[in-house]
Amino acid sequence: MHPYVLDGLTVLFPFEAYQCQVDYMKAVVACLMRGQNGILESPTGTGKTLSLLCASLAWLEQYKILNAELNEAPVQIIYASRTHSQLAQVVKEFKSTDYNRMKITVLGSRDQLCIHPEVKALENSSDKISACREKVRQKTCLFHRNFEMTKPEVVKLPPMDIEDLVKEGTQKKFCPYFAARELKEKADIIFMPYNYLLDAKARRIHKINVRKCVLIFDEAHNIEQQCEDAASVVISSLDLAGCLEDITKVMQWMIDSQSETTAPVDENDEKNVDANALTVTQDQICNLKLKVVKLEELLDNMKTTKGNIPSPGDTAYKWLKSAEIDFNPQGDVQHLLDINQFMAARSGTIFRSNGHSLLKLSEFIETVYPLDENGQPLFTLDMDAQRRGVFKVYLEEETSNNEQRPSIITAKRPKKLHYWCLSPGFAMRQLCMQNTRSILLTSGTLSPIDSFKAQLAIPFDIVIQNNHIIEQNQLFAGILPRSAGNKHLLTSVYRTRQNPEYQEALGQTLHNVIKNIPGGVLVFFPCYKMIEEVVATWKNNATFETMNQRKRVLIEQRNKAKFESQMKEFNTIIDNDERGAMLFAVARGKLSEGIDFSDKSCRAVIIIGIPFAPHQDRRVVAKRHYLDEINRGNKDAMPGDMWYSQQAFRAINQCVGRVIRHRRDYGAVLFFDQRFENNRDKLSKWLCPYVHTVDFTGMMKGLKDFFAQYPSIPAAEQSTRPIQQAFFASIGHITTTSKSSVQPTVSSEDIFRTTIKQSISVTVKSTDEDTSNKSNLVHKSLFDAISSTQRTGPTAALQNTGTDDKQRDFDAMLEVKRREATRVESLPRKFFRTTETFEDNSSTLPNNTPTTPVANAKTSEYRELLSQLKAAMSHGIYPRFTHMLQDHKTHKTDREIYLKLQTLLVESLAKHHPKLFMDMARHISAEFRQEYIQAGQIYSSSNNAQQTLTVLSSNKRKDLSSSNDQDMPSPKVIKTGQSINPFRCK
Repeated sequence: MHPYVLDGLTVLFPFEAYQCQVDYMKAVVACLMRGQNGILESPTGTGKTLSLLCASLAWLEQYKILNAELNEAPVQIIYASRTHSQLAQVVKEFKSTDYNRMKITVLGSRDQLCIHPEVKALENSSDKISACREKVRQKTCLFHRNFEMTKPEVVKLPPMDIEDLVKEGTQKKFCPYFAARELKEKADIIFMPYNYLLDAKARRIHKINVRKCVLIFDEAHNIEQQCEDAASVVISSLDLAGCLEDITKVMQWMIDSQSETTAPVDENDEKNVDANALTVTQDQICNLKLKVVKLEELLDNMKTTKGNIPSPGDTAYKWLKSAEIDFNPQGDVQHLLDINQFMAARSGTIFRSNGHSLLKLSEFIETVYPLDENGQPLFTLDMDAQRRGVFKVYLEEETSNNEQRPSIITAKRPKKLHYWCLSPGFAMRQLCMQNTRSILLTSGTLSPIDSFKAQLAIPFDIVIQNNHIIEQNQLFAGILPRSAGNKHLLTSVYRTRQNPEYQEALGQTLHNVIKNIPGGVLVFFPCYKMIEEVVATWKNNATFETMNQRKRVLIEQRNKAKFESQMKEFNTIIDNDERGAMLFAVARGKLSEGIDFSDKSCRAVIIIGIPFAPHQDRRVVAKRHYLDEINRGNKDAMPGDMWYSQQAFRAINQCVGRVIRHRRDYGAVLFFDQRFENNRDKLSKWLCPYVHTVDFTGMMKGLKDFFAQYPSIPAAEQSTRPIQQAFFASIGHITTTSKSSVQPTVSSEDIFRTTIKQSISVTVKSTDEDTSNKSNLVHKSLFDAISSTQRTGPTAALQNTGTDDKQRDFDAMLEVKRREATRVESLPRKFFRTTETFEDNSSTLPNNTPTTPVANAKTSEYRELLSQLKAAMSHGIYPRFTHMLQDHKTHKTDREIYLKLQTLLVESLAKHHPKLFMDMARHISAEFRQEYIQAGQIYSSSNNAQQTLTVLSSNKRKDLSSSNDQDMPSPKVIKTGQSINPFRCK
């Protein structure tokens, strides 16, 4: 451990800290020592989580020692993040510190912690809560009983995240949910999701006391929306009708149970329930029903909101007050919860309903009239002013309803009442009023800080904005205003987003750019709808197919289970497929935060468009109008348009953070929209110095030169490379000239002419660095000769094509010529689609270039073979064959790809076209060729076909043996030690 003395406090850090980490820890210590609030912005990858933990726990340890003799409640640190997966990463970091002996707990819901098989099987979270409470009340939960008996042992458990606690509880048969709640009483640091702190209802349910606590909000870039959502709620006429229906059923049960008290009781009858199981009396339930009837009548008579300007928030409170709702902790809310718990526990026996509508009404009442963890009302003095000022009510008619359940009282069209909190400062002020010691907000994307502070409406005395720890040569950042060929302006505004020409230009640009990016690529779109539209267009014109050949393309799944499966698939591709993968995702979606895309998992982030919120969304309109009203009275306040823009760019900055995850990571950030040119100042402070505007040629050249710095070498060695300037050839920035760039210029046309001459010869002399080392090479085709140029090279200049600009031109030319030689008029157009992107930049053979008899003969032979294969295969099989063959040529040693090709050829040719099947043997790589021939012999069932295959295979072995068992050339240039292509993943 490395000690650092900060303001007199010794902080132990697991390794030597960077200066930005020391500055960050200084700010944390200052906040805690002075009891002040702080905003701490530090880019992703700078180790802010570890710095935050070490500094805060060092302070807490010293504080406990200095105040050990005082008889006071212990000070705790409450560490909140957005998701449980993020909290699991924080707990992992905690275990690596010198403070891992301190007591911790992780609070979670029953969804994560309950291990009772019956409760776990329930799909709805509300049902799990009700079922759990009922089993605990009746003492029928084995795990809860064991927990009560083993409390002394449970509180001694070592630090655990949720997954570890569930495993421990499963093994020892105690309840992890109640264990976590018990551990919180003596914990030094408590980890929990945002909403447990920001929502007053959640704090009361989980008995979270924040008095004198240090509250840390990690990944706080979402906290504004989280605060507003925690204080907002909605209820509809259908919910009220459901409440009445449920209450009526319970009242009927109470009447029936009383009439059966004198009848014999069958103990095995599931419908037989103890009459004392329901704690609500008949008078209480009758009064409750009358109040709900009144609420429904009042809501039915309320006028819907005209336009997009909502009513003041106190409208909701007056509505509840008019129905004489009892707001006391043991009043109507508690009665609703008791009835819900009773019904949910018996939803499969006595009641068909599980009482969800009752929960919705109780939640609405608690949100409009919030209580603290002690059951006392919040903002007792100015709550009315708060409701009128920061809350709005929007009333609308139901437009889509799948339940089609009419109201019991009225047959009019159902309505929906929205109660919106439009100021995140409301929830933050609630926390401050509970006498917290310090509130720390930290993230990599909190800028602009001034508006962020203003929105939260509490004082922040200490603010820090760190720079990144990476060097200048570790990030390439460019704005691309126009598409490939400079034909189309790139801007995804709504009016152009659906334009087919824009979609086509965007697809071609994206496909070309990813050629120069190794590993994984994340492409962020403004919304799911745009992804669906452009993918549909790209699939129609085969652009999507060509992208998928370049990199495997995956589209973000919305379903949780499918998303987890997709991420496993993505990681498998990154680890095993040198092409890498490309993920289409949505800004503000699952992929924009909480997942660690380090190293080759993400070598580039591409931002397409600006993710503005839907400008006609009712809540967005209300928020902008609310801010404009404040701005009219206070010109220093932020207007609605500025807030609207900042929210979009904060989402972009969060997406950008996916690319650099640690000190030695590197990658590119590309902005495909011309609007970024005038909005650079809205990007993260650390990112701005890297960003430049480039044209398409400059971006391609810049990406190529950038990634040429980083061949596949260990990460530890990458840090020793010299710092270079950003690579923007088109805008005249100074670049470090690579060794290969000073070699004599050799065009792809020169390469091709040389190869044609070589193809006439039977042998070729090797011109490697050791000129005395020669070998004879027999070319079976024109394209063997072309590929051999890559391996041996006619000139010394070609030895460095792996890092020279001509390497990519050569690859492109080779692909075009290979396709042209195998082309026949009847081949499907989409088979040749990938060549179109090469033709723009590649040289082609001039009309006056002489052709040789050998080349013509070989070309005719291959053309004839393809024609025969097309005739032999069905219409649906042949396109699959062409793609499988191309994959096999690209990945010669990949057994999985070979087996797919073998299966298709055996089933299509071996039985009825044995000669064609054997002719294809020379196109199978040497590693699998013998296996291919044997597979055909085994499959053939008729004697004639078996004999034919035997004879053909014997002849084929002789033919292949005489050719020194050379492989058919790959569609792409083979990588060798003499010519390393740094753009391909290892």
